[in-house]
Amino acid sequence: MIVMSSKAIKDHYGVFADAARREPVVHTSHGRQTLVTISIDKAREIPELRDAISGTDPANRQSRLSRLLALGGAGAGLVGTTSAEDLAARSRHFRGND
Repeated sequence: MIVMSSKAIKDHYGVFADAARREPVVHTSHGRQTLVTISIDKAREIPELRDAISGTDPANRQSRLSRLLALGGAGAGLVGTTSAEDLAARSRHFRGND
């Protein structure tokens, strides 16, 4: 496993991306491990991630949006108490897919 600082990742993104395609890369910030980046192929080998990244059916997208909203954080602050269904409808409207 490769370990790279956030600064090194920022300064050498191409090297980072190539490395992450081959093996997991651990991100560090101020000497602490904070994140791990894996290739999309490796992510598809993990059942929970495979289901989350491969689904394109509307029910799966709706479920993912609901899970993200449940996490809270800045995104929840932006959308407030809007339901996942309302957000999806608003998104379709803005894309012209009413």
